[in-house]
Order: sequence, then C-alpha cells, then structure tokens
Amino acid sequence: MAPTSLPWHQTSPAHEGPLQTVTGLHAIVPDDVDLGAIERGLADDHVDAPAEDTAGLRQVVTKAQSEGHDMYFVVLTEAQPRFTYYRDIATALQEKTGGTVIVFGPNTIGSASDDFSRVQLEQAQDNLNVSNPTVGANQILDRMTDQTQVPWTVVTVLLVVVVAIGAVAARILGRRRSTRSETTPAPAASTPGDSAEPKASTPDA
Repeated sequence: MAPTSLPWHQTSPAHEGPLQTVTGLHAIVPDDVDLGAIERGLADDHVDAPAEDTAGLRQVVTKAQSEGHDMYFVVLTEAQPRFTYYRDIATALQEKTGGTVIVFGPNTIGSASDDFSRVQLEQAQDNLNVSNPTVGANQILDRMTDQTQVPWTVVTVLLVVVVAIGAVAARILGRRRSTRSETTPAPAASTPGDSAEPKASTPDA
C-alpha cells in the first residue's frame, strides 16, 4: 500500500526560507525539501538517493533486513542551513515508515528510529563517513548492531565462575564452623558438692 502524504503547514521565519512544521511532531523542515516525494521514493526499496548511491544503499538495506532491522536511507544533495534539520527530516519520515531512517547530507546526517535508542544512534554517528553514503550506511549499521549484540559466551562463562566461587566460599565457611565447634571445650559439669552453699559458721559458746 502506498504511504499517505505527510501532514504539514508552512511557516516563514524572517532569517530563513519557508519551513514546514510537521503536525504532531516537534520537527521543522525547510520548504524546499519535498517530504512527500522522499516518502514515495522510499516506498519501493527503502532508498531515496542519487543514482550513484542507490545500488550500494540497497545492499545495506538488504543486509539490515537479514539481521532483523528495517532501515531507510535518504541522501540530500543540498546542505541544510541547520544541522538539526537532518534529524527533523528523519523524524518526519520515520513517523510514516517506521524502522530506522538515516538522512545523509553533504556535511552531516540525521536519524530517527523506533528500533535503536537515541544513544545508540548518536554513538554510531561519531566520526561517520558522510561523503560516501554507502560507506557511512554500512558503518552506522555495523556500529548499532554491535551495540545490541550480547556476548552470551562471555556471560555464560562469568556465571559459571560466579557459581563456582560461591560454592567454594560456602564450603570453606562450612569447614570453619565445623572446626570451631570441635575445638571449643564443653562447659565443665557441676557436682552437687560444688553447687552447695557454704554452711554458715556458728559462734563459739
């Protein structure tokens, strides 16, 4: 089913060109970014990019799907006046597509996801190759999936070690308690004579 168009209205701050404010979202997008056209471009293969980047990004989409992640990639050829607009564009698109949307620009990227946390997204974007979207897309996918993988072998080994240490500690404590009970002398038994009160002496007549 073809995606529906994004709801938006125009605002026009004096210091910038016309902007789009996406209804229901805290997202502001320059008016020259055609959100509807991008959304339609993503519908078929999850990629809206120049021809030279499309094939490589499609491969990253397939790789992500094989690992259980739904990803969309957008490449903008014009730099945006504010770096926050890239994230706003990604947020507006992700609201319709779901999954993870990565928007590449000439100088930075923006992202939005319901699959990966904001912390994971931001960490994956550090020192990212934005001049080559295919390389950058592979980098961000690898980094985000590496963060979500749990080293179960290491976890299992650690659990075995913890259990073994606990068993040894319990055995040592048990032996110490047993040794103390054997070496502690029992209290001496009292005899009737010992417990008798001394007789009071009577004065001489």
